[in-house]
Amino acid sequence: MRIDAILPTFNRANLVVKALESAFAAAVPTGCEVRFLVIDNNSRDETREVIAACGQAHQGEITYLFEPRQGRHHALNNGIARSTADIVAFFDDDERLPPNWFQVIAEAFQDEAVDYIAGPVRPDWRAPAPPWLPRDSYGGVLGIIDNGTERRRYGASGFMGMPTGGNFAIRKSVLDRCGPYSPEFMYGEDRYMYDQLNKLDAAGFYLPELFIYHLIPLKRLQKAYFRRWAYTEGRNRGKLERQAHWTPGSMLGAPLWKWRQVAEAVGTILASPLRRKRDDPGRFKAELDVIQFLGYYGGRNLRFIKDRYVDRA
Repeated sequence: MRIDAILPTFNRANLVVKALESAFAAAVPTGCEVRFLVIDNNSRDETREVIAACGQAHQGEITYLFEPRQGRHHALNNGIARSTADIVAFFDDDERLPPNWFQVIAEAFQDEAVDYIAGPVRPDWRAPAPPWLPRDSYGGVLGIIDNGTERRRYGASGFMGMPTGGNFAIRKSVLDRCGPYSPEFMYGEDRYMYDQLNKLDAAGFYLPELFIYHLIPLKRLQKAYFRRWAYTEGRNRGKLERQAHWTPGSMLGAPLWKWRQVAEAVGTILASPLRRKRDDPGRFKAELDVIQFLGYYGGRNLRFIKDRYVDRA
């Protein structure tokens, strides 16, 4: 079995080295061959040099690729186009692989009924979690994924999980059928890919043993970061629905349940005492719900609003 591990990076020379070190420390199962496709997404730091140094230390195991078009979706598509392996695995430059990551992947794909897999993303906190951090929601802002300790099939009744590109592996044959990431969705690439896989009725599974560690820096623990994320996430959901011509029961360009959700959020904000405004996680969640709705509405209905690149590091 041949595995191509795709690693996109942008201006994180200090982090991508650590990610690669963890990857080379991970065991390669007997009968498997692993190659790393590292895509430099137009970095302006020492990324090219540090990857070249890693390549010299690990001859033949690293392929350096340069992608001038800004955006993770472009970087991923560059790597996918160059992949010739049986299995394509994805992880990010701010993540660390556990020693058994490739072992779990190899064992999972021994089952021919498995088309793709994903798993938990565990936080590596570099600063204390702030008191305003929403509880049981918006974990995606920090890249934290925890769908429990049981193996589940994606799309099964009662399971709302979705695979994300930070800890994901798929058969190349399936990836070729569903196509690359869409160039239209700068920040919604994971949701777009999941929609494409569902259209194929591909069999994907959440595996609790396929975990990975994700760095949570202080930069991400800022309210401004959460607000930007909520807007872009909402906008891309709206664009996806517009592209799919989805027409649920709606009013003024949005489903009725979304109007109810945003109305409840506004009510929470207005009802919150001023003294709790700064650190109340419930109030901040409501604020994010409103921002996400605004992004959704613009993405679905206001085509004249253009996307702009925002560094999500």
